[in-house]
Amino acid sequence: MKRQEALLHLRENSVLKYRVEQIAALHEYLIINRDELARQILSVFKDSCIQALNLQKKCDKGKIQHIHFTFFRHRVINHDASCRIYFYDHQGYMDSVECAKEFNANWVFKFLDIFERQLTQDSKKYVNKIYSADISQIKREEASFYVNYMANLIRHVMKDAVETDEFLALGKDSEVYIRVGEYKDFNELVYKFDSKEQQSAEVRSRLDPNENDQYAHESFKNVDLSHMYFKLVNLCYSHFSKTSLVGSYLVGCPLIGADFRSANLQETSLDYSLIHGADFRGANLCKAQLEEVQGSFVVPTEKEFHIPPFMETNFAGANLEDASFKGADLRGANFRGALLKQTDFSQANLEGASFYLKDIQLLKLNDQQLDGIQVSSND
Repeated sequence: MKRQEALLHLRENSVLKYRVEQIAALHEYLIINRDELARQILSVFKDSCIQALNLQKKCDKGKIQHIHFTFFRHRVINHDASCRIYFYDHQGYMDSVECAKEFNANWVFKFLDIFERQLTQDSKKYVNKIYSADISQIKREEASFYVNYMANLIRHVMKDAVETDEFLALGKDSEVYIRVGEYKDFNELVYKFDSKEQQSAEVRSRLDPNENDQYAHESFKNVDLSHMYFKLVNLCYSHFSKTSLVGSYLVGCPLIGADFRSANLQETSLDYSLIHGADFRGANLCKAQLEEVQGSFVVPTEKEFHIPPFMETNFAGANLEDASFKGADLRGANFRGALLKQTDFSQANLEGASFYLKDIQLLKLNDQQLDGIQVSSND
């Protein structure tokens, strides 16, 4: 076997195997430890806000417009999981006054290190064909799968972080862009903070008709968007908290990670939409239609790596009276504390979904659904 053949054989037989294994381990670890890890990130974020504010008080720092949670690929390759959070003004990377604080992301990258060790062990089968540089290159490529989990945890934390006194005290632009990624390289927008007050009439005129089908990360908080029509409109990670969407149609829309906390979605149709990781906590979904929605939260298999990881679709405390989830994929969803009177889960996949024990008797679930759900007391 020649060197290139050995490399190809290793990639085809070991890389995918160990990728699935270690991402599954990371997934499970974060499910168990998410609250503590979120507190750690929130603490670093608040400390960084204080640092930036102190620089602003000395007139050394302008208004904050960009916040980057940064990892360093060369560090990761060398088993160093220390990352940084940077605060920039409107100049971004050209901001000459550094405001940065380090944090440790070993909780993510330790699984990548295990992957590396497993691959190194397998490489010994190909005597003198595969070098340590080859393993490092594969590890470099694999890092993005692990950073996805860090990005999704930070996105989750930012919903609370932008409401802290430390962040609100900062001098900042009306829009603040929070990103996760490699230092001065590819990064992903995980949260857009928008402090501008919006008027319902202006927002409605902008959205109707939906000539622009891309509204990811946009803020539509606390406005009246009732009886509007959206079809196949990208609303991923958009903010609808405390917004009225009564009687609206969001059919076939990507709503991954969208924030509907305390929104009014009474008689709204979200049929066939993608709601992975969407947050409906405390929302009113009375008589809403969510048939055939896709909202699974699962340990990813080889075929499910395209599904955004690490956040369940959350209906905790929502009013789901007379709502319909016929044929929906709701694996791993959270229904604890939801009002479930006459809620229709016929033919829905509820594997791993969580309910309170007192609510089970209200639901007409078949034996397969009952066997697959997670039941907890409401203490």
